[in-house]
Amino acid sequence: MSEEERAKRPYLGLYFMTSGSFFVILYLLCLASMLNRERIHIPAFKIMICLAIFDIPSECINSVATGYMGFYGIYYCDYPRLTFILGAIVFGAWVGCSASSITLALCRISEINQKLNLHWIFHSSFIYLLLFFSFVVASYGMFFTKPPIFRPEYMTWFFDAGIGFDPSYYYNVSQVINNISLTVITLSLYTYLVSSLIRKGNNIESAQFTKTQRQVILQAAIICFFHSIGSLVCVYMQLFYSPKWLIVAAHVCWQCCTGCASVIYLTLNQTIRSSVRKMICPARFQNDNRVSNASDGMLRTNASEVIS
Repeated sequence: MSEEERAKRPYLGLYFMTSGSFFVILYLLCLASMLNRERIHIPAFKIMICLAIFDIPSECINSVATGYMGFYGIYYCDYPRLTFILGAIVFGAWVGCSASSITLALCRISEINQKLNLHWIFHSSFIYLLLFFSFVVASYGMFFTKPPIFRPEYMTWFFDAGIGFDPSYYYNVSQVINNISLTVITLSLYTYLVSSLIRKGNNIESAQFTKTQRQVILQAAIICFFHSIGSLVCVYMQLFYSPKWLIVAAHVCWQCCTGCASVIYLTLNQTIRSSVRKMICPARFQNDNRVSNASDGMLRTNASEVIS
């Protein structure tokens, strides 16, 4: 294929490479903070570490690798094995991310409403079974389903490689089931979480708990928006004709699904934010965190580390 025939996307390519690298760096800093001995025993942090294991490689592929391949107009025929492997990894990581996100939402609910008697699941060895299940479904998505293939003309990953065969042959039923299930379950769990917080907040006269409410509601809104829009549009565009702007928008939502968790951690989780600041800022630039730590202690008391 000549250079003139290649569908290069230099501006989108630069955007995805730059923003993806930014998200990956932030996520690695957050992961280093979560691996702290004092935090790794907290159930929510265990799940967040598992989620990071899926999100970081996914972000490297759906943003950094996508940007590079789009910048140079790289097709499946140029590097078939590499493209196939990257597609298998990114789809497996997405399926594992979906399972981990649902597990994390259940963990938050168990801490907010202990009457549901779910608390024991996340404070016993059973939590490791849930995390193992995330890796099982990720392995299934990676090794036993059809992988998506990068298409530079659309600047995203399609199951149809665009090499002339019947598109129906490439349909991945697992993706449809996973994305629709993720949307329905995520919306249901976070709706319940937000409603529980609102009811609980009405019975507690605490400015700190009101702040916690706002943070969790904001986080829930961000997660639900990107997961729901990204998941449903990705299913739609695999099955039906979609304009290029919608395809790019869906890919940006996918990027945010896996990358914006780091931004949420650094903006809404005081524990991770303070830890990352200590890692990257010289001691003389670090402010006295006594007030912040006191607030964070109250936050943990009221919401049991539901802000992640």
